[in-house]
This record gives sequence, structure tokens and C-alpha cells, in this order.
Amino acid sequence: MSEKVCEVKNLTYTYPKSDKGLKNVSLYVNKGSIVGLLGESGCGKSTLAKCISAQIVPDSGEIICKKIGYIFQDNYASLNPAKRVGWLLKETIRYGNPASFADSDRLIKNILEETELDESVLDHYPNELSGGQRQRIGIAMALLSDPDILIADEPVSALDVTVQKQVIRLINKLNEKKNLAILFISHDIKVVREICNYIYIVKDGEVVEEGESEVLFTNPSTEYTKNLLDSSYLETENV
Repeated sequence: MSEKVCEVKNLTYTYPKSDKGLKNVSLYVNKGSIVGLLGESGCGKSTLAKCISAQIVPDSGEIICKKIGYIFQDNYASLNPAKRVGWLLKETIRYGNPASFADSDRLIKNILEETELDESVLDHYPNELSGGQRQRIGIAMALLSDPDILIADEPVSALDVTVQKQVIRLINKLNEKKNLAILFISHDIKVVREICNYIYIVKDGEVVEEGESEVLFTNPSTEYTKNLLDSSYLETENV
């Protein structure tokens, strides 16, 4: 039986002075799997990610997760613009994996190789890097904390198509090499289908359908999922 790395049970969260949020959401992510959280913008996907990573506190429910690494949609906003990349990576180890700080130079060299970055980036500030390079730095920082699960919150939506493909390939490679659990959050149906093994469909803060990727895409059981997938096909035809 596969090991559960993260499990959410009956999670509810409502934003103050609003009826938006999450309603009784349950899901789990097994070791080595890439689980997709798919839905339209504003459906609650990122809210769920913030609850799991303790950025916000849910009203009720249970979250059982091992160590989490977080990949942001806009890593430029999460990187200190006044610090060089080398400093940022070392500080990530200092706070996220302090037992290994004495070995930080080797860890950083290894993670740059794994994320396909040249060591020259260590001397640069975030604004001197391309969007793809910054996203790889974000992935490197998430991995340097030695997580059991990565939460990837719209990790390629701010990138152009060519760079998107490179980052998706990198995430797939890291998943296979490290047997990492990944919760991949996106509104991009084609990206989710390409990378995810199992998918949860979210609508208005609720999980309305779930299933193995190919089963869900070829035989959706709810009208909402059918319409969501149809809209993706129409967009493809209109390109």
C-alpha cells in the first residue's frame, strides 16, 4: 500500500465578511505521486494550499502532512530582491534544514545541477534572472528544506509556453528521481493532464469529482467537469 504523505479531512475555511472559501474538502497525496488540483480561477485551489502550508488557519477539519516545500506562482515576489541567490539558498538551508547547514555548499551545488542551473546564478540578484531561472531557484529553495511533499501553486502560469514545458519536464524528472509527493495546483487543463497521475476537480470551494487522470479526462462523471474539459478543447481549436 502506498504511503500517504499528506491528507486533508473535511476542511472548511470561510474568508471574513464573505461566503467564499472551502467547504468540507478531503483529499490525500501518496508518496511518489503527482496529484492535480484543477478548477477555474477563484474556485479555492490556492486557499486550500495556504491552509495545508499553514499560511492561513482553517475553521474546521484536519490536516496531516509531513514536511512541506512550497513553489509559488510568482517566485519574484517571494525572493528578497536585495540579496543574491547564493545568500537566499544558504538561508533556506539555515532555517529549513539546519542540521545540514555545515554541508550547505555541497547541497547547493547538487541542487543547482538537479534544477539545471549554472553556478553563476549564485552571484546574481533575482531581478537579473529570467522568469524561468527564478522559478528554478524557487524549486531549488523548496527542495533544500528536504520536504516530503511539494506544493506547486500555479508554478508555470506566469511563464511563456516554451519555459512552461521546460519547468514541467524538470518537475517530472525531480518527482521520478526523488520519489517526491507533489500537489500540483493549476487552472490549465492541458498542463494538469500532462503531469498529474490523479486529479481533484474543485468548484466553488468543494471537490466535485476525483479520479485517475486518464479515466477522468476520458469519462468525467459530473456535468461541471465535462463542461470544464470541453472549454479546454474549444480553446485548443480556436488557437
